[in-house]
Amino acid sequence: MAKTKRARSTYVLPEPKWAEFKLLTDDTERDIALRGCLYFVHYEIQDKVGVTQFKKWAKANWDKDTVSSILKLPDSTFYSVAKYFYCWSKLGWLTESTAAFIDKQKDVWLSQAASYVADKEDKPKVVNIRENLNKFAMGVDDNIEYIINGAQVTNYKDFVEAYKLNNAETAQAVTIVDEFAMEFRELAQGDDEQLKEGYSHVKRSTLKHLLAFFDGLQVALMETKQAKKITRIRRKRPVDKNKLVRRLKYTKQHETYKSIDPVDIIGASEVWVYDIKRKRLGVYASEYAGTLGVKGTVIDNYSLTKSYEKTLRKEERLKDFMECRKNGLHKFMDTIRGKRYPAKSRVQATMVLLRVIK
Repeated sequence: MAKTKRARSTYVLPEPKWAEFKLLTDDTERDIALRGCLYFVHYEIQDKVGVTQFKKWAKANWDKDTVSSILKLPDSTFYSVAKYFYCWSKLGWLTESTAAFIDKQKDVWLSQAASYVADKEDKPKVVNIRENLNKFAMGVDDNIEYIINGAQVTNYKDFVEAYKLNNAETAQAVTIVDEFAMEFRELAQGDDEQLKEGYSHVKRSTLKHLLAFFDGLQVALMETKQAKKITRIRRKRPVDKNKLVRRLKYTKQHETYKSIDPVDIIGASEVWVYDIKRKRLGVYASEYAGTLGVKGTVIDNYSLTKSYEKTLRKEERLKDFMECRKNGLHKFMDTIRGKRYPAKSRVQATMVLLRVIK
């Protein structure tokens, strides 16, 4: 007759005779048997397995309030008794000395649970401080130095994405770039003698590259912001248009021209503005007809590629601009010599809202 193969044990140490020990009733015999069982469990069984059995025992032997309080403690609290309750799960009994110890330990755990809950409630919430925006500003500053020293920086999108800015940080980053660019734009205009003296070592070609760097960063930032927008189709209650435009800053009355009602911007295709301070004539144009809006202090949903501004050196030409028909406005802009600049990310207090094209 062929011998039956015995299943190979997964343990290194020989497993206790659980079925034989389970039948013991004398406490002295139980103590002796338990020592061997604990030796095996200590080396072969993980503590977390015994903790599960302890929770099962506690729910069967203690009232609900006691169990609820004690089990608020972390599982590591019960690792010291875990092996006794693994043995209990196999044997069905605890020795008298073990039961007495657990009964005393119950009061200790209740006291620990009360302190643990109080400490957890009083513990201040940790707010992670992001350094991404500061690192972005330092990166822009470093690149300005690189460009002045002859380096070429052209991959603006990768530069922006490297800092992993969130939506709020992206909006602030646009302002930071504006602040860096302001000094160099004034230098390019050539009106400030102190700036010309301070940057006398900067070549004209280098200055052009710096301005292109700032413009490229702004476009990359705005494209990143647009890409993060999630379009949700849902019904919205109608909002008072006057409330939508109440935070928009602009010049209501110029010497010659009066701003149009900003409410007309909502649902328009183009908004033409003139910045009195910078002498810039510009347009915010939507990608699709009639989709412009106002959000806070900015004109929303404008196209980065279709929106631009140019320096109008002779303000008298505004009269010619105002007399143009709507299909001749961009042709008028083509007659203005000079570079096209990206439209400002937000409407400035020095801007006159000249015309709206529906």
